Amino acid sequence: MNINLDNDTVLYTTAILLQAGILTFFLIRSRKKKQNKATATPLADEDSYEYNRNTSLQVQPQHLGLTIQPSVTRVYGVVMDWDMGGTTLTLCGYITGATNAFLSSGSAIKGVGANPAIAEQASDFVQTAQGYLGKCMPVSDTGLPLPGTVRFYLLTNKGIFAAQEQLSMIDDNTSPWLGLFFKGTMLLDEIKKSPTAAS
Repeated sequence: MNINLDNDTVLYTTAILLQAGILTFFLIRSRKKKQNKATATPLADEDSYEYNRNTSLQVQPQHLGLTIQPSVTRVYGVVMDWDMGGTTLTLCGYITGATNAFLSSGSAIKGVGANPAIAEQASDFVQTAQGYLGKCMPVSDTGLPLPGTVRFYLLTNKGIFAAQEQLSMIDDNTSPWLGLFFKGTMLLDEIKKSPTAAS
């Protein structure tokens, strides 16, 4: 029997499988971290999800060693907040390859951009985001996404731009944000493979 799959079907199926694997990975990691915390002293504020997320949103081009011409609006970083049903996964990728991921329940993976495969995916994620800039609005409020949504914050030399999408539209392959979301899940999948992330 011959089965013909078009590119959209393959993309959709791959995205669903990546989502399931990433969610499982981060939830298991978070559970292990909570178990370790039970016998440890409380974390300092600098290790909190809120601190890490806020710091990621405040990264400026000069922090990354970048000089951007003022005549253009250039995306140099993306912060993707993904509501996972009561838990938020925050993925931060920068054009330089720097990458971090945080789970609101406590798990954090930082500094994995030193891995060339992860750095390449992070840079690709940000470069793809440049094409979505016209769909975003400039924002001063960088709150968490509403339930059942994913929110993209595009960091630019002209401020932060944002957009939010229903996860149901991504799941049924009708979202105009599917391409950027897929790039984010590819980056998360690469992070998941990292020995640093597995520890």
